[in-house]
Amino acid sequence: MTILDHPVRKAPARNSITRQASCRRAADSFARVRARVLLDRDGAVLTFPAQIATAEAVHFAVRYSSGLIHAAVPSARLDELRIPDQPALASEHSGIPFTVAVDAVGVGTGISGTDRAATLRTLAAADTTYRDLRRPGHVIPIRCRTGFDDPTMWDTCIDAVSAMGYRPVAVACRLVTEHGETMNEHAARQFASEHELAISEPVGCCDPRRQAV
Repeated sequence: MTILDHPVRKAPARNSITRQASCRRAADSFARVRARVLLDRDGAVLTFPAQIATAEAVHFAVRYSSGLIHAAVPSARLDELRIPDQPALASEHSGIPFTVAVDAVGVGTGISGTDRAATLRTLAAADTTYRDLRRPGHVIPIRCRTGFDDPTMWDTCIDAVSAMGYRPVAVACRLVTEHGETMNEHAARQFASEHELAISEPVGCCDPRRQAV
């Protein structure tokens, strides 16, 4: 058999290799921060404990969302930290109780993955006081309730991280497609599978801590 008789094996496309490596790094990163995808009637939310937020996890969250990174925080804790609600006209109210955005004191511009991860960890730390945060900033807290029978998506994010044993402050962002549209359930399930993330049933349909098969 000559060399010409041997079948030619095509090398995997470079883009495919790069994508696989990227997915593997993302999976490793999220394994460390215990990330998961939560579903509701409006789409899907990526969430993980703010207590262990990393720059890599925040960068990934920004890449696959609109770029707005939220921290779901119990209402009483926001009051302790003196973080006021975001003012809005009645006609502009979205129905989501956003507060004024914050940065941790000591970070740089506040916009980088490293800075936002530091802010998220600061929001979650038990010993943080209002003096440790500056306003306005680049992480937008959401005021959440606890102990209610009809939890919102953001309340459920807190429930999820609390069930893992972390402090009740959750990183949360709405997932979007590459075209900028909100991910539907089918797209969210594909996303979770591709990045090896846990995924929960739609909020309001079952216990949010029950992982889908």
